Amino acid sequence: MGARYVTDLVEAFELHAGRPAIGAGRNVKDFSAVLNDVYRLAGALTDAGVRPGSGLACVTGGNRPEVLLVRLAAHVLGARLTQMVTDAATYGLEFVLRDCDPDLVVHDTPVPDTGAARVSLGEVLASAAARAAEPVPVRAREDDIARVTYTGGTTGLPKGVASTFRALATRIDGRASRSERDGTVFLSVTSLAHRSGGRCLEELRAGGRVEILTTFGTREFAAACRRLGPVSTYLMPAMVYRLLNDPATAEGIPGLRVISYGASPILPERLAQAVTRWGGRWQQGYGSNESAVICRLTPADHDAALAGRPELLASVGRPAPGVEVQVRDEHGGLRPPGRTGEVWTRSGAMMAGYWNRPDLSAEVIRDGWLRTGDLGHFDSAGYLHLDDRVDDVVMVDGDNVYCLPVEGALARHPSVGQAVVVGRHSELTGGEVCAFLVPAPGCAPGADVAAEACDLVEKALAPAHRPTAVFWVRVVPLTAQGKPDKRRLRERAEQRAGDTGLGDGLDAEPAGKGRPPHVDA
Repeated sequence: MGARYVTDLVEAFELHAGRPAIGAGRNVKDFSAVLNDVYRLAGALTDAGVRPGSGLACVTGGNRPEVLLVRLAAHVLGARLTQMVTDAATYGLEFVLRDCDPDLVVHDTPVPDTGAARVSLGEVLASAAARAAEPVPVRAREDDIARVTYTGGTTGLPKGVASTFRALATRIDGRASRSERDGTVFLSVTSLAHRSGGRCLEELRAGGRVEILTTFGTREFAAACRRLGPVSTYLMPAMVYRLLNDPATAEGIPGLRVISYGASPILPERLAQAVTRWGGRWQQGYGSNESAVICRLTPADHDAALAGRPELLASVGRPAPGVEVQVRDEHGGLRPPGRTGEVWTRSGAMMAGYWNRPDLSAEVIRDGWLRTGDLGHFDSAGYLHLDDRVDDVVMVDGDNVYCLPVEGALARHPSVGQAVVVGRHSELTGGEVCAFLVPAPGCAPGADVAAEACDLVEKALAPAHRPTAVFWVRVVPLTAQGKPDKRRLRERAEQRAGDTGLGDGLDAEPAGKGRPPHVDA
């Protein structure tokens, strides 16, 4: 019997025949047309040598609906899929294409020759269009590897996260029913190779319509919301900040009804601004490629935060249904509420392991539990609060300084629009805290503002948490997954190791200079 994740998708396309399914601007295909395209594409990929268990890599130069068609066809065939949506900052492509060991590479952008067979996406689509839409039986099985998704590689070479079809099915079990999203169009604005691609398939499985926005811009996003509304979407924190900073979208976005967000921590004050000004239904999902969703901050939690419990917006919510979460010390013992430790999780949605890396898999998976590498603590109400990454803790005179609380305290200053904190070496204290600040819209950077923001840190936390150097920047550099690129910021902080003052002007970001590339896989 075919894997449930795939058979459910096929049945949904059959059930909702004739209804609009996937759109990109004026081009909208219904469920029947999409399923026929998937069958034709599956046939063309079979002709190209793709079989159950084959490795298939798909590399595109941007988000386009065909990315979803290739994913669906690969699932029907039971192939092991690796998808990459590249941009100007992508690196590690050759490494990924060698590591995932594909039998075929389908691409619409130049790719390195790694010895695997290659074919352009245009050729495959042309071959598929010439075929009859003959139904293809689902060949995927529950414990087959469905996807190998590569991490952003911010601490080294990207790692391939292998997930089974069974795990993919578990990830969507227990999600909101279509009746709770009734009437919304899912507007996809992040990489289809990552979370947004999965969300699109979830919506299609529930009979909903998805719309692909090829590139994110605040005005383009607002126009799409007005045209398609009511809209649901998934945003990264940097996108929320950009929308808040644009006068055209700061006070509201007509047509936007349901907002999910994640990928990196969000500043509570800015989240409160967005929830208050835009309205709608908000939900946060905390997780990773390795774990899938671990915790959720629900719409009811967001409502409670606005009604008098603002501290909830500083959390990532409570464990999702079917997910176990523990906070442990360095010896594996449980930490009580209020005490920081590493977040461990266990669920049926977890990865099978790192692709071709049993050594790394053994490091992070212990007795069925996954070590996330995140540091956090539970509060007395069972909400999880993240404090830092294990690798990001700054040791100051032997004391652990966690970056996320420092960032939150800095961002409470009204002239600070965004704050990112990293550590650098100090001959005096071993490590020191460095802050990169983006001025709030209409506010000017300056040493006085930086000093006041650092005063907030010392008052809220402790003197050791006070940044010893502040750098004002126009924008915070991001990885391809939308997270602040802390590796790059550490390098910049180390390069200015002699600077221990409060920045009084904007640091220009050198275009392309010293920029470590990254993978979006």
